[in-house]
Amino acid sequence: MKKPSFIKRFFSFLLRVCVVLALMAVIAVGSFEGVTYYLTGSFTSVKKAVKEETDQQEVQEDTTDIAKYNKNMENTLVFVHDENTNKDYTSLNMYDKKTKAFDVLLMPCDAQVSVSESLVKELRETISDISSTVSMSDVARAFGDKKYETYVKIMEDISGVKISGYAVMSSNDFKKLLNAGNTVTYHLDYAVSYRDADNVLQSIEAGDVELDGDTAYALMTYMDGTDDEETRRLERANDYLTKYMEEIFTKNNNSTLAKKYDSLVKAENTDDLTSTEDILKGLTEDGFTLRIMQGSETKGVFSLDSQKVKLQVAALTKKAESYTKNGSSKAASSTASSSSTESSKKYSIEVYNAAYVSGLAKEWETYLEGEGYTISLIDSYQEEGPISQTRINVTEEGMGEDLLNYFPDAEINVVDSISTGGDIQIYVGTDSTKVPEGSGESTTAEEDVDDESDDSTSDDDTEESQSVDNTEDTDTSNGYDFSSGE
Repeated sequence: MKKPSFIKRFFSFLLRVCVVLALMAVIAVGSFEGVTYYLTGSFTSVKKAVKEETDQQEVQEDTTDIAKYNKNMENTLVFVHDENTNKDYTSLNMYDKKTKAFDVLLMPCDAQVSVSESLVKELRETISDISSTVSMSDVARAFGDKKYETYVKIMEDISGVKISGYAVMSSNDFKKLLNAGNTVTYHLDYAVSYRDADNVLQSIEAGDVELDGDTAYALMTYMDGTDDEETRRLERANDYLTKYMEEIFTKNNNSTLAKKYDSLVKAENTDDLTSTEDILKGLTEDGFTLRIMQGSETKGVFSLDSQKVKLQVAALTKKAESYTKNGSSKAASSTASSSSTESSKKYSIEVYNAAYVSGLAKEWETYLEGEGYTISLIDSYQEEGPISQTRINVTEEGMGEDLLNYFPDAEINVVDSISTGGDIQIYVGTDSTKVPEGSGESTTAEEDVDDESDDSTSDDDTEESQSVDNTEDTDTSNGYDFSSGE
C-alpha cells in the first residue's frame, strides 16, 4: 500500500493542530465569559440584593429608633374594663411633652400579636403551651390580676417604645366620662342592639341619633357578627370619638373633661408623668389624632402586625417632634389661599387609596373635581399596607403646595418622574379618610357603586416598602381614644 506523501501528512497534521487550537480558543473564550459573568454578574446581583436588604433594614431601624430614644414622649396604656364581658378596650396614648402633640392608637380587643422569642420564654413560665403568636384573651385568663402588667410588656415588645405607665377605668365610669361632654349627634347606617344597666335588651335605630354615655358605649362595643366585625367596631368608635372631641374643643370643655377623668380612673406608675389636666389644657384640635393600631382582620380574628405597628408608632413620634415647627404654617395654609403658591388645578392628578378604606379614592376624586382639580386616575395602593400619612408626589419643587389645604398632614416628595402619566400623585393615608362635606359636586347614585379601579393594585412610583397583608383581610389604621387617659 502506498504511503501518503510527506507534504500531505504535514498538512493533515497541521489541520488537526488548527482544529484543536480553535476548539481550545472557543472553550477559553466561553469559559472567560462565563467566569466573568459569574464573578461580576452573579456577585454584583448578590451584592445588590444584600445592599438593598441592608438599606431597608437600616431605614426601618433608623425609623424605629426615633420612637425608641425619644425622651420627650410619654407613652401610656389605658384600659376600659367591661365587667359584663370581661373585655378590655385598650389604647396606646403618646404625648410629646415638648411640642404638646397628642396621638392615640386603639388596640383591638382579643387581638393576636406576634412577640419576640425572649418574651415568649418569659410568658411560658405562666402559659406553658404559648407560641410566638399570642392571644390577648389567653393572656388575660392566665395572668389574672397581673394581666395589665403583662399587657404593658407585650405592647413594649410590639411597638418598640417604653410604656411609662397605665390606667384602668370601668365601663360604667367610662360612660360617666362620656356624659361629662356634650351629647353627640351620630348617623347610624343600621340598628345597634345592647343591654342596659337592668340587663334589658335595647336598640338604637338607624338614622341620625343623639348619643349619651350609655348609647355611645353601646355603639362603640357592638359586634355585628360579620367577618370584619372588630374592624367595623373600631371604625364606629373612631367616628364617634372624633365627633366627641370636636365638641370638646368647640365648647372649650378640656378642663372639665380632665377633672372628670382624674376622678374616675385608677392610674399606675403615672406620678411622674404630665397630668391629664395639663395635657388637655395645652391641647389643640390640630395637635390631636385618633387612629387604629395597624393590623388586619380575617374571619373575625384581628391580628396586629408588629413591624407595621413599630413603623406607625415611629411615624407618629417623628410627626409629634415637628408639630410645633410645622403646625402653625400648615394651619395657615389650610385656612387661607396663598397667592404665592402655584395652583395644582392646571395639572393632572392621580389619587391612590392607600388607607384601605373602601371607595376612598372615588370620594376624593368627586370632592377635588368639585373644587376645580383635574383627576386623571384613581386606583388602590397596596404595596405597603395602610399608610398613616398622606403622600403627595410631584416632579418639581413648589408643586402641590395648595393641596395641603385638603391634606394638611401630608408630606410632599419631589420625584424624578411619574411613569403613569400624571403630573401629581396623591397617596391618601389614614390621616385623610374623612372627605370634607359640601364638595363642589354632590354624590350621585353612580358614585355609590364601587369603582373597579379601586380594587386593583398600583405597581408604579413607590420609593418605600413594607410588607403587605393578604388582600382578603380587612386592614385598619384609624383609631379612637382621647386624653392621656382616654
